[in-house]
Amino acid sequence: MENKRLKVLLGCYACDPGYGSEPGMGWNFVSNIAKHHDVHAIVEEGEFKETLTQFAAEHPEAVKNITFHFVRRTHHETLRKFWPPSYYWFYRVWHRKAYQYAKLLDAKEDFDIVHQVTISGFREPGFLWKLGKPFIWGPLGGFTDTPWCLLSNLGPLGALHFGIRNIINGIQKRWGFSARAAAKHSAAILTSTTKAVDEIKRFWNRDAVLMNEVGLETGHEQFYSPPHEPGTPLRICWAGEHIPRKALDILLQALPLCKQRMELHVLSKGPRMKDWKRLAHRLGLDDVVTFHGFVPREEAFRIMSSSHVFCITSVREDTSTVVFEAFRYGLPIIALDHCGFSTVIDETSGIKIPINSQKQVIADYARHLDDLATHEDKRQRLSQGALARCQKFTWEAKMKVINELYANVIKP
Repeated sequence: MENKRLKVLLGCYACDPGYGSEPGMGWNFVSNIAKHHDVHAIVEEGEFKETLTQFAAEHPEAVKNITFHFVRRTHHETLRKFWPPSYYWFYRVWHRKAYQYAKLLDAKEDFDIVHQVTISGFREPGFLWKLGKPFIWGPLGGFTDTPWCLLSNLGPLGALHFGIRNIINGIQKRWGFSARAAAKHSAAILTSTTKAVDEIKRFWNRDAVLMNEVGLETGHEQFYSPPHEPGTPLRICWAGEHIPRKALDILLQALPLCKQRMELHVLSKGPRMKDWKRLAHRLGLDDVVTFHGFVPREEAFRIMSSSHVFCITSVREDTSTVVFEAFRYGLPIIALDHCGFSTVIDETSGIKIPINSQKQVIADYARHLDDLATHEDKRQRLSQGALARCQKFTWEAKMKVINELYANVIKP
C-alpha cells in the first residue's frame, strides 16, 4: 500500500550533495525522504547555501519536492583554534535561531512530522522537539568510546584528546540535560549502532530503532573481486583520512607478523601521513606499502577493484561510506568489532576482531590476513557475502523503515 504523502520539516544543519560525512548524510536523507514526502529542510547558510542553490539550478528534478531554508551560524575562528569545543557554543546558538525560524514556518505550513537529522551527534539535539509535532531524532551517533587499550596508537595528542572525550562522553550520556530532554519528547529515536540502542535504553529509558546513517543507492553497480592466485601477494586496500582515530598504524604493525606475502595500498592523506610513512619505513615495509595519497575517484575505485580484501582500523566511528564501497566491489572486510562496523559487517561478509589488548588486535589482523591469503575458497565466500550484504543497506530499504515509522507516529 502506498504511504500517505506527508509534509516533513527536517533539521539538517549540514547538507551537501557533493560531499561525504555529515553533509553527504544530510543530503541523502533529504533527497530520499523527498521521494516520498514534501520536505522543508533548515540548513546552515554560510557553508551550504551557495552549493545547494547552484545544485538546485543545475538539477531541478533532484529538488522538486524540497524547499531549503537557510539560517546562518555565527562563529569565531580564532577562538576555535585555541579551544575547539567552542564550536558547540555557536552550534547551539544556531539551533536556537533555527527553532525560532521553524516556529514561524510551522505556523504557515503546519508540518505533519519534524525530523532532526544532522549533525548526528547526540550532544546538541537542537530545539525542534519543542514545536509540539511528532518528533523523530536521528540516526544518532557519538555514543562510541575509543577503546582505552588502543589509545597509545593515536599519538600523544590523539591519546589525550580521545581519553578526555571518553570521560566527557560518559558524563554527557548519563546526565546531559539537552539530550535527555530531546529523548523524552521524541516520538521515535534512530541510532546507528547496537551499542547506542543499549545505552539509549539504559540512560534515557527509551527504545531506539537501529538504522545506519549511510547507505547505497538502489540499483548501484556491483563488481567482483579478482581471484587471489597462490604465491602472489594478497592485495589489501585501506582508505580514510589520515587522522589519529583511523589508526592505520595498527595494520602497519600487523604486516611484519604475516607469514604470507602482502601488498597494502593506502588511499587519501591527512596530518598523520608523514608519521605513518615513517612507521612503515621503520618496520621495513617500503616494498609492501604504497601510499597513493589523494587520487581521483575513478583511480580510487580502480585500486579497490583490483584488491582482494579491505581493512578498516578505525577506533572511533559510527559507520563509514567506505564500508559499502568495499562491499560493492566484493571485498571482504576485516575490522574491529567496534563502532558501526559491528552492525554492518557479519560473518558472511567479513571478519570482526575483538578488542582485548593492543597486542592481541595487531596479532589478529595478521592471523586473519594470512588465513585469507591461504584459503581462497573462504575469501571468495566472503566476497559473495559482501555483495549480498550491501543490498540490505540501500536507501530504498531505509525508506521502508522511515515511512513505517512516520505512519506509526502520526496515528491518532
